[in-house]
Amino acid sequence: MDGSDGDRLFSEANAWFFRLQSDDHTPAERAAFADWLARSPAHADAWTGLQSLLHDLKEPARAAYAASRSAPSRRPAAAGVRRFAAAMAVLLVVGGLGVWRGPMLYQNAVADQVTSAGQRRTLTLPDGSTAEMNGGTALALDFRDGERRVRILRGEAWFHVTRDPDHPFVVDGGAGAARVLGTQFSVRREDGRTTVTVGEGLVEVSAHPGTDSHAPWPDSVRLHPGESAEAGPLGLSGPRAADPAVAFAWRQGQIVFRQQSLASVIAALNGQWPGRVVLLNDEAAERVVSGVFALDRPDAVFDALERGLGVHATRITPYLTLLR
Repeated sequence: MDGSDGDRLFSEANAWFFRLQSDDHTPAERAAFADWLARSPAHADAWTGLQSLLHDLKEPARAAYAASRSAPSRRPAAAGVRRFAAAMAVLLVVGGLGVWRGPMLYQNAVADQVTSAGQRRTLTLPDGSTAEMNGGTALALDFRDGERRVRILRGEAWFHVTRDPDHPFVVDGGAGAARVLGTQFSVRREDGRTTVTVGEGLVEVSAHPGTDSHAPWPDSVRLHPGESAEAGPLGLSGPRAADPAVAFAWRQGQIVFRQQSLASVIAALNGQWPGRVVLLNDEAAERVVSGVFALDRPDAVFDALERGLGVHATRITPYLTLLR
């Protein structure tokens, strides 16, 4: 089992742990957990590992709290603190203290392709088109009976679509969808919104796509290269200008920030890395960040934040970094 599969199972075990602690969990959920646990030895190992880490949580927590307030640099934490940090990462990596990630488990179950945070993958689709998946993405594919349809359950993907005038290519992002004949574009699904950005060709975007892929779509716009539109609860907005250097930077393993708050930067990094960056200094949350960073060099990102904003980063484990 590779590292990404281990991270995924560890995350799923964490989600099950917190759900089963809830007073309102159901017999059906207990049965689903039993099925998950029995699925493979790796599932059972992930559950056992989680229990061991949580058992180690109580005493080292006090040492970790003291270290986070006094450590002057990113030097590795002491062995006792690491034990706490590993357990703390269980709580922070997947979704916070006690947050139930049931939707993610459901998405993984129905998806045909899944990437974990920090993992990127390129797929060749049945029609010859390609899809580049960003980290934390789940896709469901439907290419039966001449259909060319992809559902983004969460995350972001870039599509290079093989031209076929008789069979439109549809990407459904929940709140909205994109329909093309052959072009290059990205679709991101996040926080109940669907954002479509075009790199090449022409893309039709609708907030309420019809079931008939050949029928006209209400409330739709056509996007040209360098344009984006967003579909959300209030309908469709756009087109608006989009900077490809920012929108598509993840495809080159980069992330770009232009006059963004530190809080939003941390949120973006947490979506790209298999771990959590936690800001302990609320006063620094609105400090402005600009820069281009390599996603596979987190130390360089923290160095830049320290130099530019005066914050201090303490790298507890590869899965947990404290900023203060």
